[in-house]
Amino acid sequence: MKIDGHVHVFMPDSEAYPRTVDPLAPKERSAPVEVLLATMQEAGVDGAVLVPLGPEDLYVAECLARFPSRFVGVCVADDAVCGRSGDLRPEDALTRRIESGGFRGVRMNWLGDPARPLAESPACPALRWMADHQVVVWFYGPAPQLGLLAELVKSYPDLTIVLNHLGFCPETIGVDDHARPHIEMALPPPTLAAVVELARSSQVYVMLSGMYGFSHTEYPYRDLDDVVTAIYDAFGADRMFWASDFPWILERPGYNELLALPDLHRPKLKARELESIHGGTATAIFKGGWQQ
Repeated sequence: MKIDGHVHVFMPDSEAYPRTVDPLAPKERSAPVEVLLATMQEAGVDGAVLVPLGPEDLYVAECLARFPSRFVGVCVADDAVCGRSGDLRPEDALTRRIESGGFRGVRMNWLGDPARPLAESPACPALRWMADHQVVVWFYGPAPQLGLLAELVKSYPDLTIVLNHLGFCPETIGVDDHARPHIEMALPPPTLAAVVELARSSQVYVMLSGMYGFSHTEYPYRDLDDVVTAIYDAFGADRMFWASDFPWILERPGYNELLALPDLHRPKLKARELESIHGGTATAIFKGGWQQ
């Protein structure tokens, strides 16, 4: 199976479907699941991982219920899950989110105060619950969180962790002239060595995606060749997987163009390695997902 490892679907912000509104996703913007399914069918992609724009995940949960053989879902942690607000215990808040939406992972950009040990973080109960229940950490946080992430890897060796978008750790995310995420960052990123170090732990995986947002050049983003090579050398194809980051890339550079990127950046990949990157790794992470 070919799997798109990270996509966003959402409706215009409304009372029925409230969601995060920002310059990237203004109130009227939408990315309906029907457009995603048509795009996937044309490209020969069988399934995808749905990720909401923020903690408001009603539409994504509905899509998971409508198309259980096509999608696996990752929700976005809110302050209650991170132990920073609310009357619920973090593990109870997380249980409610997971069970109500049928999610298999949680996207997190905050693991705790980087000046304090992970064991003192209010997010620890939720992280412990995720390890116990085989829920995946979908990590996309700023550089100061990497120290806590390294502690997390050592503290919970059974917890599966996915580094979003080549392991980049942006502080802020802007919007480019094509209404796509854009991150100003030096290449290679200063955090690359720390990301490569995380590869020592077999529970850590990396998403091969987001190049359009970090590159200083046009498609096929050749200034990221060295970063992709470093990630490949450290993790191997069995712990890398491709993702489009739909819908931001639909018009530029195009969905099929992104599908070709693994072979363009690593032209000597073996057929087995390409199969892993294009679906095998994702199905290994989410065991039992995309059942036909």
